[in-house]
Amino acid sequence: VVGEPNQTDAGTIEGVKYDFVLPIEVDQTGGGVAKLCIGYNTGENPFVAAQRFIDAHVLPQHHLSDISDYIQQRVGKSAPVLGAAAAATSTSFVGVPLVTLEHLPMKGYKSFELSKATNFEKMLEKISQVGSLSDGELATLKALTENLSATSKYHANVVESSAFSVMEKMLSGWTPAQAFPALDLARLTVLHPGSTGWNWGKLLLLAYSLCEKDQESVPVAMLTLRFNANCLKAQIGVLDLEKVLLLTEKYLLSKNKNVRLSVATVLLNVSSYLNVQQNAENVSQTLVTQLTSILESKIYETEATVRALVALGTVIMARNEAKEIAKSLFLVGKIEMLASSHGDKAKATAKE
Repeated sequence: VVGEPNQTDAGTIEGVKYDFVLPIEVDQTGGGVAKLCIGYNTGENPFVAAQRFIDAHVLPQHHLSDISDYIQQRVGKSAPVLGAAAAATSTSFVGVPLVTLEHLPMKGYKSFELSKATNFEKMLEKISQVGSLSDGELATLKALTENLSATSKYHANVVESSAFSVMEKMLSGWTPAQAFPALDLARLTVLHPGSTGWNWGKLLLLAYSLCEKDQESVPVAMLTLRFNANCLKAQIGVLDLEKVLLLTEKYLLSKNKNVRLSVATVLLNVSSYLNVQQNAENVSQTLVTQLTSILESKIYETEATVRALVALGTVIMARNEAKEIAKSLFLVGKIEMLASSHGDKAKATAKE
């Protein structure tokens, strides 16, 4: 925190007048500085002003005494010393971060990529058994899977646009039980740089429609969620965040752990998107509400819980509206307790 000793004029913060407006700079993880202000009135208990500042910016509670001392140093005799030792003679803290964060905010995106569990041969066999694709269309999908398997050559190989038409045919004309392999192909293909020009918005709408047709299908739910998570990583630019959050709401309390992990990952990626895209549609309230429901449900496994915690911290840091919602839900007093049974990373993230 770096204070500027000469700037102690009266002023306003968010429309509220104060006798002193004290500038303070907060070092942020990953570089950069947040320039904030503390409001203080003559005769006010500096602990009250410090607590107000902590609440407004959702900062760690253990900095209360440091912030109170800083106020006393800045305003001198105007601040009564109540409940604390007299302040040191220095007029500012220099080079001491108010908040040192290791896990927040989320940087980048999580994705569901090609893994050892991916069996293209079995996938193509299931597709062939439906019996409605021509030999040419099956050959197109086989060529697609060969390209997707060659991950080291993504920069060089080409994804034929004809594969989009085959996936569209499957998603629009097949039953959910038949069509879910197309969702699997879609969630992998969207990460391929050769597919950036595809109409992903159209395939997303078809995927949402499959979820409506069969809300109990675990493969359809899981793969549609993972498709959305990968679309956020691929930054396809056509995602409707409200539709994405309608999808996660539908499966928020799923009984399947793979679906729960997928929900948490989508919400994590949405929060990361909001953190870097300041002009994105405002879905802070829905996001905070859903993440709170996840944590309070106590049914999510540790990895999914950690992702939900990081998502919550990221959106709170990114959007003032999210901070206010978190305060109204009294999350500060709940988070560490809800994370306590999920290991060191969950507890550290909750503390941040």
